[in-house]
Amino acid sequence: MLVSILIPCYNASPWIGKAIESALGQTWPETEILVLDDGSTDDSMETIRRYASRIQVRHQINSGQNVSRNRLTELARGEWLVFLDADDDLRPDCVEQKMKMVDAADVVYGTIEVACFVGREKTRSSIQLAKDYDDPIAAAFAWKFPNTSAIAFRKSAILEAGGWDTTVKNCTDYALFFPLLRLGKRFRAAPDSVSLYRQWSVKQAVRQDPMRIMRTRFELMRGSAEAFAADGKLTPKRKDSFEMESFKLLRSMARVNLGEAVGLHNELLERNPKFAPRTHSRIYNQIYAIFGFSAAEKIASYWHRLRPSRSLSSIDPKSGLPYC
Repeated sequence: MLVSILIPCYNASPWIGKAIESALGQTWPETEILVLDDGSTDDSMETIRRYASRIQVRHQINSGQNVSRNRLTELARGEWLVFLDADDDLRPDCVEQKMKMVDAADVVYGTIEVACFVGREKTRSSIQLAKDYDDPIAAAFAWKFPNTSAIAFRKSAILEAGGWDTTVKNCTDYALFFPLLRLGKRFRAAPDSVSLYRQWSVKQAVRQDPMRIMRTRFELMRGSAEAFAADGKLTPKRKDSFEMESFKLLRSMARVNLGEAVGLHNELLERNPKFAPRTHSRIYNQIYAIFGFSAAEKIASYWHRLRPSRSLSSIDPKSGLPYC
């Protein structure tokens, strides 16, 4: 069974060579590797050309991540597709371990090592073990699935879902996950399949708008909840997952733009006037119940100023989550 390892690249010269080598080093015997340079302005193409005899290389004017993924999908000959970000790596048996699951799956996701780099030095890392969920839709609302590099997709499933949404600039993986789940595609975990998810530049995140990232995530969740409700598939468990995870996200948004967070929270209450949060803070829950979301967040904001926590300017644009 042929697996296409597809690597879109934009200005990833420090890492693209490692990504390609990790693809070339796979123990699965049937692979093809396609690298698409998306109009890089650094030395990425110079590095990519060193491997030209062993991989397929394409180049295009800068068009964006999901345009690149869609073009790679069209070019791929494999029945299964792995979209490897140019700054991530695959362990040698990563694809082989996923292929053990394909008879019962349309999407296979693996374990990730989330690694923080300063320059080329790995300063710390953590393992996020892949596991199966009894309700993958509820898990998606809770943002439980790993990043794109850790996943193998059945090509036919991607095509049926309409491909990668080119209108979405952040949280691009979930913009595909939700349509796949709506179609009933099977998600399975391959815990022994490990990839490296590299977080390497806090400065890079500063160029991102944290509100845009969080707003995109909220809109994807809200739109998907509405779609599942229209299909009669928004079960109580899924509805609860959507509401609780949306509320967590609105709390993060409130630290950046309280007014917008309050407006979106009001929308949440319009859908469920009986909504009540279940945070870890009993005091917060009580303040919310008596005075409402805005007052609870203003008090929480004052408390955070007394005890500073991680800045939201350090949000990772790949995942929409804080840097480690």
